[in-house]
Amino acid sequence: MGEYYWGRVEIGGDLRRQDLPRFCRELGATDEHDLPRFTEDGHIVLEDCDASYGQFTEVEDTCRELGLPYIRQSDGKYEFSPEIVFWQPGMQGAYAVITDHDHNMQVAMDEVREIRDLVRAGNAAEALCRLEAVVVDLPNLPPFRVA
Repeated sequence: MGEYYWGRVEIGGDLRRQDLPRFCRELGATDEHDLPRFTEDGHIVLEDCDASYGQFTEVEDTCRELGLPYIRQSDGKYEFSPEIVFWQPGMQGAYAVITDHDHNMQVAMDEVREIRDLVRAGNAAEALCRLEAVVVDLPNLPPFRVA
């Protein structure tokens, strides 16, 4: 039995017209004329307070197959941490970042200590390299369009 908690996925990019019926089915839209119901600030948005593990597995899989970038936020529950997950074309798979319950991205304290120790040792170049590896910038989603 799964856990159900809040999740939100925002989808952008260019959808090929031939993929529109499949995309609408995954969203739960009756057809393309129903898409405005899911549109917010130029993106397709799904939000569900009872999403399985805060995810939209089928929708996210479909987005990756169709080349549509997305960003998902999910609350956590029990042993599952809140997270932000994103994918865009060119990525091997989705990238997940643990957040606090206010959706602020978190960095592991072990990573921070290692970077601090590099700075103290005078190895600024290596410290900067490690900082670049742990800092995550969310991609800007292009507007959703049917091409």
